[in-house]
Amino acid sequence: MIPGNVAVDDVATRARYALAGVVPSLVARPGDACELAAVVASVAARGGSLVPLGRGAHRGLGHPPERYDLALVTDRLATIRDYTPADMTVTVDAGVTLADLATLLAREGQWLPIEPPLPAETTVGGLLAADLVGPLAATQGRARDYVIGLAVVTATGTPARAGGRVVKNVAGYDLMKLFIGSLGTLAVLTEATLKVRPMPEEQRCLGFATSGLAAAFAFGAAIGAARLELLAATVVGAVGDEGGEATVVVRLGGTQTDVAVSCARLVELAARYDATLVFDADHATPAAAARLAVIRDFSACADGDLVVRVPALPSRLPSLAADACRVGGTLRGACQGDPLRGVLTLALAAATPEATLAALARIADAHGARLVVERWPIALAPTVEVWRPLPPALPLMRRMKAALDPAGTFATGRFIGRI
Repeated sequence: MIPGNVAVDDVATRARYALAGVVPSLVARPGDACELAAVVASVAARGGSLVPLGRGAHRGLGHPPERYDLALVTDRLATIRDYTPADMTVTVDAGVTLADLATLLAREGQWLPIEPPLPAETTVGGLLAADLVGPLAATQGRARDYVIGLAVVTATGTPARAGGRVVKNVAGYDLMKLFIGSLGTLAVLTEATLKVRPMPEEQRCLGFATSGLAAAFAFGAAIGAARLELLAATVVGAVGDEGGEATVVVRLGGTQTDVAVSCARLVELAARYDATLVFDADHATPAAAARLAVIRDFSACADGDLVVRVPALPSRLPSLAADACRVGGTLRGACQGDPLRGVLTLALAAATPEATLAALARIADAHGARLVVERWPIALAPTVEVWRPLPPALPLMRRMKAALDPAGTFATGRFIGRI
């Protein structure tokens, strides 16, 4: 039995944690790892199925679950367990939000340079389970690059640990990588130890207007090849407006001297690509912070029936963007590209979303790219393939799921290939 102080069964709360229209029968909000383990053990003993969630900010990622008896919400697991600034490590509960963690680290001049969408609603557990990334990924790496140790609860309700709390651990099987990015299908994350970095002495945000997407991506590629103190570069444009302007937003970070030199080089480079400087500000000023927040939150907050992400070779991004933005001829929406990493994200208003997805899939295939559907109309849930093409390792992934969760207790049907 799940304790009454943990279980929540009112209609509004259950509806809040619906996944692609599927509403859980019950919501559980354990207050610590012991209560969480007891909840998992109880559900497993009854042959039920649960989906681990942080605060639900990114619950739209992935397929709807085959069964959804319980939403396991970890927002009450929100304790900072240990923070040693001199060692540049921090240990936190899985329910700690990235915004709260950033505030803590900033007091010591440190940061976790990930910045996925909606940091005030994104938990550390959600960050790792979904392997979320942000605009800094090309230069600062992914969340998995910062994980030193994890605590999890397995499908039997048994607590387990992988890694440790120091940067140098004994060599062995890296079980942490198994859980990171598995979307809660193998275990529930309860605690994480992360390495952090010194925050750059100065950060600047510069925006350049270009004549269109093609020019913007050409300029973006040149920025990536230049020797700059570069944190991120993002192309922002419109779909269905080939003659319209596109903007390249560049974020620099480092010492004051190095950033000043990079700013000068960047302005010189812009002149060679007919890109016009439209703003230049410290990243923390309200105007710059607002621009960067829109870029960071694009996939979660942009308008549109469809939001798709297309990872590709950076060299293919200009032609990929041109083809994708012409899909259907009359599509309207917005696009955002990372010329450093080779990722195009589209937010589209599509009259025929199923046909639009099929067309985008063909374009991705033609460019040797992958396609990830991050938002779609609920009516398409039974047929949409969120991740395509399916990876060659899918049979191995299925065997891993069967070994670690043979009864299908955790989020069955949610991950790649509906694992």
